[in-house]
Amino acid sequence: MKYKLICSDLDDTLIGSDGKFGKGLKDAIKEYEERGGKFCIVTGRMTSGAMPVCKELGLKGELATFQGAVISDIESGEIYSATVIPCEKAAEIGEYIEETGFYYQTYAGEKFYTEKANEFTELYGKLSRADYEETGEKLSEYIKRKRINPPKILLMDKPEKIPETVEKLRKRFGKEFLINTSKPFIIEIIPHGINKGLAVKYIAERNGIRREETICIGDSENDLTMLEYGGLSVCVGSGSETAKNAATVIAPGCDDDAVTWVINTYGK
Repeated sequence: MKYKLICSDLDDTLIGSDGKFGKGLKDAIKEYEERGGKFCIVTGRMTSGAMPVCKELGLKGELATFQGAVISDIESGEIYSATVIPCEKAAEIGEYIEETGFYYQTYAGEKFYTEKANEFTELYGKLSRADYEETGEKLSEYIKRKRINPPKILLMDKPEKIPETVEKLRKRFGKEFLINTSKPFIIEIIPHGINKGLAVKYIAERNGIRREETICIGDSENDLTMLEYGGLSVCVGSGSETAKNAATVIAPGCDDDAVTWVINTYGK
């Protein structure tokens, strides 16, 4: 077997626009693993939002969430690796975002938190299968009062506003944090030294798999490090132009069971 590890992004890659994975995917993963391969999900989602998908697919072993900030075991829940934003810095970022008036949220445990829910909150909760809680006070104050050290801070707004906001955030916090997008309306902030590529590297080395024996599949900007790491890098046909430019293979779109196609084409 040329490729012993396949790592896939979740939303808009493994999961289609209807929020479901392809009908052939579960069987394709099972057959790939029976041949000796290993399949992992590497996602920006919070752990509690990704875990149900892993269990539906019958996956075991490592799961990388929050863009690789947390790597845990699917069956036991044991956390192998976790990196967070220090409470003081998370509050500082929150205060800056509050000055701009953007909607944002952060994470602790199995929930995400925001000052007051709106349509973005409901959309995110539905997409990520995650529960949320309103703080009833400025989120930055809640972070300080509860001493929250989150793995990620996330902003949402209309797609046309995102590029300018990304640049402003990078100018202010880019030396300390990785700031990128996962959807046209989402900005994610995570600690520097954490990304999906490093998560794949961690999983590969943990399982004695060489870089050239890995396949990485993604669709957006926050998948670039993973695509750069993979021995074979694949972007789904519905992905962003940035991700397509970083890939060596363009697969079918996420609504056309792209990950199943990758497994059946290259996982033999």
